[in-house]
Amino acid sequence: MRSLLQVVVAGSEAGEELPPFLPLVHEAGIRFRRGQLHVLAGQPGRGKTLAALWYAITSRVECLYFSADSDEGTIVNRALAVHMKETVSAVKKMRAFDEDDPAMVDSLWDLSNRIRIQTNPAPTLDDIYEECYAWIEMFGRCPELIVVDNLSNIQAMHDNEWTGLRDGLRALHTLARDTLSAVLVLHHTSESQGQPTQPSPMKATMGKVNALPEVILTIAMDGPRYHIAAVKNRDGKADPYADDPVTVYVDPESMSLFNTLQDLETAKKRREWTG
Repeated sequence: MRSLLQVVVAGSEAGEELPPFLPLVHEAGIRFRRGQLHVLAGQPGRGKTLAALWYAITSRVECLYFSADSDEGTIVNRALAVHMKETVSAVKKMRAFDEDDPAMVDSLWDLSNRIRIQTNPAPTLDDIYEECYAWIEMFGRCPELIVVDNLSNIQAMHDNEWTGLRDGLRALHTLARDTLSAVLVLHHTSESQGQPTQPSPMKATMGKVNALPEVILTIAMDGPRYHIAAVKNRDGKADPYADDPVTVYVDPESMSLFNTLQDLETAKKRREWTG
C-alpha cells in the first residue's frame, strides 16, 4: 500500500503515453498508455493485424508480439514491408532472390533490437506470462508494448467460450498492471451487427468483454479509408455507437497506415520511382 505522494515521488511508469498512433487519431484523444489494457476490435479481415503490426514497428517502442493468428514467415514479410516501405509481394521476391540483401539485413537488425515475436497458434495464459518473464530476463525490463493477436486464440480454461474470453481479458488486464506495459489485444466484433465498411458499436464486441479495458477501438476498412472509433475511452472522448469515427488511410499492399490521402499517394509514387 502506498500513498498518492509516494506514487508520484517514486516516478511510476503507469499511465505514461506511448508515441501517437497517427496525428488525426491523437487529436481525437486516443492514446495507448503503459499499465493499461487496450482492445482493437473489428470484423474478420478488416485490418486489425495490419494496424497493430504497423504501430509496433513505426512507433519504435520495445514490443513483445504474440502472433497466434499468423505464422512466422507471414509476420516477417509484413514487418519488413512496413519497415522498408515496400509491398509485401516485393519483400517476398527480395527474400527469394537474395536473403542477404543489405537493405533487408539492416531492417531485420533494427527490428530485432526492439521486437520479439511468438507464433504459438494457441497459447495459454501461462505461456504469455512465461514469454514476458523471458523478455525481462533478456533485457532487464518489461516491454513497453505487448500485442496479443488475437484474444480468441488463447486457450480457455472453461468450456464456455464467452467465459473463456472474459477470463482471458481479465488475466491480460492484470498483466498490464504487473508489467506496466501497454497491452493491446486484438479481438473480433460480431458480423451480424454493423457493416464491414464501418466500425461497429461497443455492444458488437464478441463476448461483451467491455468492462475491463481502458480503451476499446473498433475499426473497418472502406477502400483506402480506414475508420477508427473509440467506443470506450476512459481518459478521453468516447463514441460508444461508433457514430463519429476518425478516418485515416490504408495501403494493405504495404501493411501501412497514413494520416491523409495525400500521404498515401506520395508513398505509392515513391515506390514507383525507386522500384
